[in-house]
Amino acid sequence: MTELGPVAWPPAPISTERLVLRESEARDRAAFIELSASPEVGTYLGGPRPRDELERAVPEVPGRRPGLFVIELDGAMIGTIELNRRNAEHRSHVRPDAGEAELGYLLLPEAWGRGYAAEACAAVLDWFADALPGEPVVLCTQTANDRSMRLAAKLGFTEVQRYEAWGAEQWMGVWSSAL
Repeated sequence: MTELGPVAWPPAPISTERLVLRESEARDRAAFIELSASPEVGTYLGGPRPRDELERAVPEVPGRRPGLFVIELDGAMIGTIELNRRNAEHRSHVRPDAGEAELGYLLLPEAWGRGYAAEACAAVLDWFADALPGEPVVLCTQTANDRSMRLAAKLGFTEVQRYEAWGAEQWMGVWSSAL
């Protein structure tokens, strides 16, 4: 998030039944590179980035910014989850002044299909609801991304709109602890 307001960052690690959501560390660098270089992960995100480019560009401690959590399973990073503030240039909003938080997540392909994304997202949404009660969170995905569409429904996001962008139909949903 660009501005967390009254929320201190980073929060204490969040533990779920199987996962720990924490701030990034130097030991996560290889997994950050793998996420960005993976053709499977990049399918709905414009494709993978070249590994050699990532090796040069990714800092020693990648992803250390407010709103980004590493998803850790058994001591190893399996993905990331983040909340970012949407700016006014985005074509879709749920608040007249924009600035809503947007949920995003990436998991390594070997972690897919085990419920880790749902577990991590639910924990971050709970944390966010405690930190900023009643504030909405949006999630945007391509309608062709069946896994993300199912996860959005499972988490309780409701459709706000569909629109065309980046050569594909996009879906935007909203979630709020106040709903």
